[in-house]
Amino acid sequence: MKRLLLYVHYNKYNELSGHVLYQLEQLRPLFSKLIVISNSQLTGSALQTLKDLGVEKVLQRENLGFDFAAWRDGMAHVGFDHLTDFDSVTLMNDTCFGPLWDMTDLVEGFEKRSNVDFWGMTNFRKTKYFDEHLQSYFISFKKHVVASDAFQKFWTSIKTFTDVQDVIDNYETKVTSVLVEAGFHYDAVFNTIDEEARDLIHPDFSYYRPISTLEHKVPFIKLKAFTGDEKKGKLLLDCLTNRSTYPVALIKLHLNRYHSPDSLVFLDDKMVDSNFNTITRSNCRLAIHVHISDVERLKVFTDKSLSAFYYFTLSSHVDRNEVEVILLNRFEKDRFQLVSQTFENHYHALVSLVSQLREYDFVGHFHTSDFGNEGRLVDEATRHALVDMLLDEERLVSIFTHFPEVGLVFADLSKELYWTDSISTLNHNQELDLNNQCLKATNNSLYVFQGSMWMSKDFFGKIILKDKTIFYHFDENVLDYLFYRKVWDEGIDYRIITSEAISYAERHKVYLIETEKIPKPLTLKDKFSAYQKAFLRKIGLKKSSSI
Repeated sequence: MKRLLLYVHYNKYNELSGHVLYQLEQLRPLFSKLIVISNSQLTGSALQTLKDLGVEKVLQRENLGFDFAAWRDGMAHVGFDHLTDFDSVTLMNDTCFGPLWDMTDLVEGFEKRSNVDFWGMTNFRKTKYFDEHLQSYFISFKKHVVASDAFQKFWTSIKTFTDVQDVIDNYETKVTSVLVEAGFHYDAVFNTIDEEARDLIHPDFSYYRPISTLEHKVPFIKLKAFTGDEKKGKLLLDCLTNRSTYPVALIKLHLNRYHSPDSLVFLDDKMVDSNFNTITRSNCRLAIHVHISDVERLKVFTDKSLSAFYYFTLSSHVDRNEVEVILLNRFEKDRFQLVSQTFENHYHALVSLVSQLREYDFVGHFHTSDFGNEGRLVDEATRHALVDMLLDEERLVSIFTHFPEVGLVFADLSKELYWTDSISTLNHNQELDLNNQCLKATNNSLYVFQGSMWMSKDFFGKIILKDKTIFYHFDENVLDYLFYRKVWDEGIDYRIITSEAISYAERHKVYLIETEKIPKPLTLKDKFSAYQKAFLRKIGLKKSSSI
């Protein structure tokens, strides 16, 4: 059978995700011709990678008109009169992971069914506001459908809408009904028409009941099934691991790189046990910066016998002579430097030392300031515990060595801090400033390291040395987030050292549940409200997101 695949790709960072490459590699043997229509501008290297995978043609275009305009342009490239040179034309996009298993029998099975003219993975039943339709992430049309006036008229008349809701209303929800009205019949791998859906806002099983799609052997899982409800996404990932040989690391990698750096789907993977140690000796050069605003709390650092070289900075109100006496009693003269300049912000002090610190393989940053909020400051036992987690040199070097992609390591929060500090909230202007400075936007921004952390040499090069000035434009609260977010921008990973029986990841899940960030079952009132909003969107009074 001669099969054509028109595959739409979009990545807002103009990159190729690993799950896309895997997907195309697995699908390639099924199709005689594979054309990728990219709504992103890919690099020459990415284009060569696609060519090596057997992609015959890559069409690059502006992200206008979304998937349907892209498919239209793909058909135009082939030639609408030449589409019938193929036994089938399949439309697909990269909004899903898979295939989860071999699709050969599935494809050939639908081809043999004379009562099926076109087919897809999952369908969306008719509601008061939407027509019954196949969901557009995968639809395959047989030759006689492609040759029909209904098909040709539909696709040649596609307009380049700029509003996604217009695309949904006019094309995604209409392509199925247009062909059905023309006398064609469709089916889906998972036909949801008769499935119980009273508890769903929309009868979208690919989003609300992804495990059901696995049970019905749908070979693709929608990306939004992992991002819409992260708690459910974690369960889905576990289920997928048990039911398929699909490399779930591709899912974690994609979510980590493009969705959120602290997704519950993979947050457990970021946690490192306090006993982690993989090295026997190291020739790495280590430095520790300590900013002193409280002399009494300096003892927690002078008690440690470490090989690292120390840089001490002071707040203006601290007596330099007093600190110098303490240090000379605790350290040899060639083991530390007391910086003459004073700083009121410990991050600014760190940035000022970047020319010296860049020479080290790994740098620790600490301070003696109070931390906590809402009137609850951390006690000294907790402070010692957090510092202890970060002052085991062998453990720190082991983490950086074992995970070369890691550039930032910080400590798990104590339980005493969890309810007040684990999720700190920035005000609106602070959030805007942070998002404007960072390439990647996220709804989550963990506040976990309390200003104490370890950084790699790569971190210094890509984060601090790249643009030191940005660290002077924000107040201290925003800077706590900036380090963490800039790491994500640059594709650098992080790890969290934990020493408690219940890790931060577990407490974060509890927090989300307690604060109702995890969706609860819908009441009839909720559903009525959702339908009401959908109706308003339908008549143009309010816009919605894509189905």
